[in-house]
Amino acid sequence: MDVAITGAAGYFGQKIISLMEKDDFYNRIIGISRREWRHGFKKLEYHRMDVRSKDIKNIFEEVDAIIHLAFVVSPIHSQKEMYDIDINGTKNVIRAGVEAGVKKFVITSSTMVYGAWEDNPEWLKEEDETRGHPTYYYNKHKIMVEKIAKEMLGKELVILRPCLVVGQHVKHFYVDLLNMPFLPLVDGRNPRMQFVHEDDVARAYDIVLKKNAKGIFNIVGEGVIRWKELIEMAGKHAIKMPSWLIKSMLKIAWKLHATKFPLEIIDFVTYEWVASGEKAKRELGFIPQYSSKEAVESYLNARQRNYF
Repeated sequence: MDVAITGAAGYFGQKIISLMEKDDFYNRIIGISRREWRHGFKKLEYHRMDVRSKDIKNIFEEVDAIIHLAFVVSPIHSQKEMYDIDINGTKNVIRAGVEAGVKKFVITSSTMVYGAWEDNPEWLKEEDETRGHPTYYYNKHKIMVEKIAKEMLGKELVILRPCLVVGQHVKHFYVDLLNMPFLPLVDGRNPRMQFVHEDDVARAYDIVLKKNAKGIFNIVGEGVIRWKELIEMAGKHAIKMPSWLIKSMLKIAWKLHATKFPLEIIDFVTYEWVASGEKAKRELGFIPQYSSKEAVESYLNARQRNYF
């Protein structure tokens, strides 16, 4: 199989390519990212290109499948730029892929599309409403990307919704929270949280391509961790804080460009948004090799060894 991967130079892309490099099922890997990247992969044909480029169609010629990873994960202060990359970039990738005759699309979403709400069910399922967050760009854009993909491709696609991804090489602003000297127990709450290891996420992409799967799948690690337990595992201090205070502090810091953490992240450590992995287990045979706790331990151990 010949596979094109957008956002290939990111940590998801590198893990997927590393897995495909060793597997004879994959003949050719076409990687696309905006940044310069020196790699050592023999199967990889790398293109430094923006997903919004009109020339991307030429790269998709004779490709069997597209894995669309390109997305602004860590927020920037330009809402217009984030929208253009996330939404218009997705439209361009799908349109170019269809015109080039690509038959298989795997779209990357997140369990964050369900939103962090006080009335969420104990285990969120793929058919549950994606309520997201009213002001959080990441949620809004992921929901829009799913809608665009469904409208443009119908049922002939796969949407993967990983929960928070951690591991030896993951670097994003959610895990950067654990570098803070103290972390809040917002309004005294201690929600369940859920993680999946980067290796398990890579395996999920591999499985859906080999099984020719279709549909939406939550990709999650086994079990959960309480927020306070996570703080303690990271060797940090938990402090009870009212939501109005921590949100006021973050709002001011964000406006002053003094923090990388958007205001909306507070809701995701206040309320639960834990997803069920039963559908992926039942229909794909996907069984994570790491539990939520083991995935977090992998990240923390790597941090201690100064991987990043």
